[in-house]
Amino acid sequence: MGFSPTPSGWSTHGVDVLVIGGSVFLGRAVVAEALALGADVTVFNRGRSGPPPPGARQVVGDRGDPEALAQLDGRHFDVVVDTCGYVPSIVRLTADRLAGSADRYAFVSSINAYPGWPEAADYHEGGVHDGDPDAEAAPDGFDPAQSYGWLKVGCERAVQRAFGAERASVLRAGCIVGPDDAAIGRLPWWLDRVARGGEVLVPGRPEDPVSLVDARDLAAFALTGPPGTFETSGPAGRDTRSDLMAACAAATGSDASFTYVDSAWLAAQGVDAWVEVPLWAPESEGPSLWRHDPAAAQRAGMTWRPLAQTVADTWSWQCRQPWQPTERTPGLAPERERELLAAWRAQAT
Repeated sequence: MGFSPTPSGWSTHGVDVLVIGGSVFLGRAVVAEALALGADVTVFNRGRSGPPPPGARQVVGDRGDPEALAQLDGRHFDVVVDTCGYVPSIVRLTADRLAGSADRYAFVSSINAYPGWPEAADYHEGGVHDGDPDAEAAPDGFDPAQSYGWLKVGCERAVQRAFGAERASVLRAGCIVGPDDAAIGRLPWWLDRVARGGEVLVPGRPEDPVSLVDARDLAAFALTGPPGTFETSGPAGRDTRSDLMAACAAATGSDASFTYVDSAWLAAQGVDAWVEVPLWAPESEGPSLWRHDPAAAQRAGMTWRPLAQTVADTWSWQCRQPWQPTERTPGLAPERERELLAAWRAQAT
């Protein structure tokens, strides 16, 4: 049994989906997409991040505890979607436990699997990290991004070893955005900033590319895509920085004006890429930041909704609850933004 195409869409009658995670952001998107497709959905998590979306049953346990995982024994799952695997030895426990009772295991990995991303012009040339599927930690001497990527590859290999290439889907995600993004908040920060109006500092040039993947589109591909290894970023070459700003203005109804500031100049001012200015890094530091290759995923059936729809839906979610910038993405302080804009104008005269 599994997801199968029909003339009217996806047939999920009698399909059982297990989501590892399922309570926050991408996990909630997977649960919601599976329920919308008509599947029976179970989530397995520690129960610390709130309840899953209505309609899913919850099994509470720590995936690193074999006794907790034993609660899943005797159940058959057509698809397992793992949204929160970070340590190979722990992912190994989950995959090994489910290998005899699940048909396919979709593991959400990261573009950080490539050690050359985003610093190399072509990050594919160096291959992927040599992650150990049994590791409990990354090797000493790695920076945080390297450690994250190395561990993710170890997790990929743990799943592939347990399920085999014919039953494992590895999804190397790019920058994930969309509703429910409360923990990181890169797109929500931009929406909040544009909604406040006035002169908005925008990095780079209007035509600079951006490649954002809606959590709901990634969720749909995780559920219905085939086995294999895929880059699941946003669509290649479709969206630009100016498209993103226009979508933010349209969604919020803002009359903000946008001043594009040279990336190299911003870097010279000590602006913290990705943190003070979310969704940005200077070309010299990240030449392949948005140069992903999702062609294989597209051939396998992945689709992307319009950027404007993702932005509008994120703003709608954002307006339904109090929202504050996160520690990971604080964004530019208003006074810092004003200072930078004044300095940019002064050097241009």
